[in-house]
Amino acid sequence: MISNPLSTNYDLVNTVNDEKFTQIYTPDQGAVHLLNNERTFKNIKPMLCACAVGVHSYSTGIHRIRVRIDNGNAFLGIRSRSIPPVPDDCAAGRYDSSPATYGWGNTFCIFNGTPREFQRNHMYRCGDVYVLELNCDEHRLTMINENTKEQDDMEVDVSSAPFPWCLFIHLPRTTAQVSLI
Repeated sequence: MISNPLSTNYDLVNTVNDEKFTQIYTPDQGAVHLLNNERTFKNIKPMLCACAVGVHSYSTGIHRIRVRIDNGNAFLGIRSRSIPPVPDDCAAGRYDSSPATYGWGNTFCIFNGTPREFQRNHMYRCGDVYVLELNCDEHRLTMINENTKEQDDMEVDVSSAPFPWCLFIHLPRTTAQVSLI
């Protein structure tokens, strides 16, 4: 776990309040629902993975997106908008293991679609609010649990995840729900 402080130049940080889920990827469109004006993503059918990308594209500056895990587990991160997510048949149809994906699952991190063990156990807790900070200028992604103040960050290789980036949420093969705050 990295203990770098949050960006301190708040004049240059854009808190994104109007992010929405725009594209859904799943083998069965009936397996997911978009609720709350496309700000809540819910997987209602077990045994099928699903993912969603955000409507905004990010190429410069620092942007903060607040996300709450309402139910179950989820992967929170970013990916290159120009590289669509594809299901990985070797990983039970997961979308978070596709190239150009960076972020955090419950007990693992993903770097360019490759999982690595996460330093903390069960960082995600239902009901907690998380901030994803996309620092495009420094090619960094940070996740902060607002409730516990735990945080982690990673460098994003822009040769594997070229700009523009977009928000990327993956829901596993169990029922889960994530809301943008």
